[in-house]
Amino acid sequence: MGNSTESLEEFLLDLWEQNRGAISRTLMACEADLSLRQDLKQDLYLALHQSLQRIKDAANPRAYLFRIMHNVTVDHIIKAQKHKYEPLNEDVNQEPTQTTPSQQLFEQQQSQQLMRAIRQLSPANKQVILLLMEDIDAVEIGEILQISHGAVRVRINRAKVELKELMQNDR
Repeated sequence: MGNSTESLEEFLLDLWEQNRGAISRTLMACEADLSLRQDLKQDLYLALHQSLQRIKDAANPRAYLFRIMHNVTVDHIIKAQKHKYEPLNEDVNQEPTQTTPSQQLFEQQQSQQLMRAIRQLSPANKQVILLLMEDIDAVEIGEILQISHGAVRVRINRAKVELKELMQNDR
């Protein structure tokens, strides 16, 4: 049993590492407060660990990972809405690029504006936009959210309209 447990652990660590960017961006979009985001990250890892064998046996482990991430973040959002807390920190930690300081500032402000707008999206629209931002196609989004391809297309359109309105109102 020890070897199979180790190989499952290695599988989870590899899957986590391969999707680290997507996981990080999703958590950042769902939670502005760093300490609450860390709690959310732990909740996600625990949920993945509990479903490890099913993830490994799945035809599309990445889609299964995103489905679990979707469920964990939706639960988090529902709990946050029940508690009606206000995030203390809107800071989005961005790594500097090889640009001028004024370009960096402008890009950071745009990223922060986008993250604020994404956080304000309805939960269904937020999840679709986050998956779309990870270059996941509509068919795979349907698999992840367990909805039809047509329903995904409708959500994508609604999410884009809502996001555009939020971005314009934030200017």
